[in-house]
Formats: sequence, structure tokens, C-alpha cells
Amino acid sequence: MAKTSTNESIIIRILKYLFPWKGDKPTEIIRKIIFLTASITLIISVSSLISAQINRVADNSLNEEIAESYHGTAASKVEINTESREEIIKGHPEIQEKFIPLLEINSDTVGWITVGNKDFIDYPVLQGDDNNFYLYRNFKKENSRSGSLFLDYRNEISPDNQSANLVVHGHNMQSGEYFGKLIYYFNYAVSQADHNDISFYKNNPTITFSTLYKTSTYKIFGGAIIKVNSSDADAFRYHDVLNFSTKAEFDEFCAGILDRSSFINPDVDLKYGDNLLTLSTCVLGTAYGDTDLRWVMFAREVREGEDETVDVSKAYANPSPLFYDLYYTVRGGKWEGRGWDESIIQGYKKNTP
Repeated sequence: MAKTSTNESIIIRILKYLFPWKGDKPTEIIRKIIFLTASITLIISVSSLISAQINRVADNSLNEEIAESYHGTAASKVEINTESREEIIKGHPEIQEKFIPLLEINSDTVGWITVGNKDFIDYPVLQGDDNNFYLYRNFKKENSRSGSLFLDYRNEISPDNQSANLVVHGHNMQSGEYFGKLIYYFNYAVSQADHNDISFYKNNPTITFSTLYKTSTYKIFGGAIIKVNSSDADAFRYHDVLNFSTKAEFDEFCAGILDRSSFINPDVDLKYGDNLLTLSTCVLGTAYGDTDLRWVMFAREVREGEDETVDVSKAYANPSPLFYDLYYTVRGGKWEGRGWDESIIQGYKKNTP
């Protein structure tokens, strides 16, 4: 009995030390509340980090498995159900063979994107009924903090037609997955001392994007930090521009991109009728004065008969990219005007309908 009483006494003493107790002085109550708050915050933070790491490892494993299937490095391991295969081919008679195993897992598969080499960005692209479904779901539609790369739900891809501007969304993961490395292209980053250094772009000037029906190379022609989801005059709603009804619309859209781009390459010209590819990810806005920001890459499809290579020797840092108003308020400076030759857009005439 004495041992039990002693144990109870120890437990009570611990409880009295940790929690506010009858008879405590105000300062002691405050100390305990601060301690408990800090402890709870620490537990939540650690749990969140552990959960995020578990999620990351699981998603990476899944993505590696999918990549092996897509690239054919694990063809012998893939067992394709004959009936399912026939149904997929019936629904997509012009489909590229390499997408059949992916469609068996997820019928929302619409493409595959590779930026730089396969160790940089190399992922499947999905498309939901809205732009929220795959924001926090992986390729198997399981809950995931990392989400997936997904095509804007309003875009169209078919054997006979494709939206003029395909917009692909993805998370900017601090660990580098998905679109976490796109920001490497941004030569005006706070951490980059030499804003004329566009070596990363020069080393990675193209994107390979395969839809279910064709594989294309896209030449990157711009990249910018852009303010979105706002009715303010300094917002640039690139994600709402999916097709162009006139040459003037196309020209002004491309001019708006080049005005804002942190780098310019005259070797990648633009003309009405080009297919565009837009990669969009979020930005840690506190460093740039706003939280309503996206880092966006723009590329255009290689034309029929055109050389797929890019002459990066012609590329240069935009001397004065057009930023949003709050950027200048926080970081100083102002837009010095257009820093690119308008002949990059074939037949461009500013403000001409």
C-alpha cells in the first residue's frame, strides 16, 4: 500500500508541476500555461514534420514506380489486363502505347512532362473536373500534401484538337519535388546576387510534353513572378487565357509575358497559331511583398520542320522585368520599360486590334 501511495504522490507532484493547480500564484499559472502551449506547439510541429516526411517518401516511391512504367524500364513488371487494355484503346484509338499502363491506374491521365533531364522534373499530368481535386491527391487519388501535376480542367486535349495554351499546375515543394525546382530559372531571386546569370535557363531551355496522342518539344521563352487572382490592374491572369480568337489577343498575351519575363531569348520567336505550354507554381510571397503570387514558365511548341535546339547564346537577362506594384513598394525601383525587341513576336503591332 505504501508503494502505491508513493506512486500516486509522484504522479500528483508531476501534474501539479505541469498544470495550473489550486493555490498556485498568478506567475506560476502563467509559467505553466506558457510551458503547456509551447509543448503542444512542439508536439504538433513534430507530428506534422513526421507526417510530411512519410507522405513525401510514399509519394516518391509511387512516382518512381509510375516513371519506370512510363519510360519502359519496368515493362516486364507491368501486367496489363487484356480487357482493360482493349477498353482503353477503344476509348482512345490514337493513344501512345506508353500511356496504357498509366490509364489503367488512373483514367484522368492526360500527359507526361519532363523539364531538363529526368532527375529534374519528370512526372505524369492528370486532369480533374476542377482545379482542386488533384491539389492534394496523388496519382492514385489518395490524400497527399504534395498533390499532383494537373492540367487546367478547362483545357482540351484530343487527337484532333488542343487548347492553344495548356496550363499545368503543381506545388512548389521545398524538398524539390513536382514544380519545386522551377524557381531555379528565376535570375531575380532575392538570394541571387548576379541577376544577369541566366545559366540555368541556358542549360535547360526546353520542355518535353507528351499528351496521350503525341510527344512535343517546347522551347521556353519566358519565366516570371506574377500576381494573380486579383482584379487589381497589376494582376496578369495568364491561367484564364486558354485560346486566342485573334492575332491581336495572342500578340498582347505574349507581349505581357515578355514584359514580365526575367530573361529574354530572341532565338525563340512567337507567331499567331503557335501552341503554348504554361507551368504554374506558387511562390513564397513574404520575400517579394505579396502572398498572391505564382512563378510561371512559358514555352511554345516546336513548329513542324523546325530545329528543336535553342540557340541560348542569344539569351540575356531582361534589364527591367515588369513586376507588380507591391514589389516596387517593398524592394524599390520601378519598371524602366520594355527590354526586348518587338520583332520577337512576328508581325506585332502594339495596341493594334
